[in-house]
Amino acid sequence: MKKFLLVLFGLTITFLFVGYYFNKSNFQTNKQLTITPSINISQSTNRLIIGIHYRIIDKQTALTNKLAEGAYITQVIEGSPAEKAKLQEEDIITEIDNRNISGLDEQSIYNLISTLNPESKVNLKIWRNNEIINVSVILD
Repeated sequence: MKKFLLVLFGLTITFLFVGYYFNKSNFQTNKQLTITPSINISQSTNRLIIGIHYRIIDKQTALTNKLAEGAYITQVIEGSPAEKAKLQEEDIITEIDNRNISGLDEQSIYNLISTLNPESKVNLKIWRNNEIINVSVILD
C-alpha cells in the first residue's frame, strides 16, 4: 500500500509539473499574440505611419447600426499625422488612396498602410456624421 501511495504521489507531482510547464508556455504564446500590431497603424519597424487605433466595422455591423463599413477610429495618437489632419475618434475610414477598404480585415488594412512611403500624402475618405469627407494625411 505504501508503494502504491508513493507511486501515486510521484505521478501527481509529475502531472502538476507538466501542467505548469504547458500553462506557462501557453501564457507566453498568448502574450505574444496580444502584442501584434494588427489594430495599430502608428508604428511599423520604427516609423510612424498614420497614428490611429481602429476597429473594423463589417457589413453586418454597418447595416445594423446605420454606419459606413470600414475602419472605425477608436483613438487618434497625440502629435501624429492623423491628429494634424484633424481625424477624430468615431470617424470611419472607407477608402485609402482610392482603394475601398470595406470587406478587408485589420491585418490587410495594416499591410496596405505599411506599404506607403514616409512623407507621402495619403488621401482618405472619411465617414463622419453621416457624410463622406476627403482628408489628406502626410505620413511621418
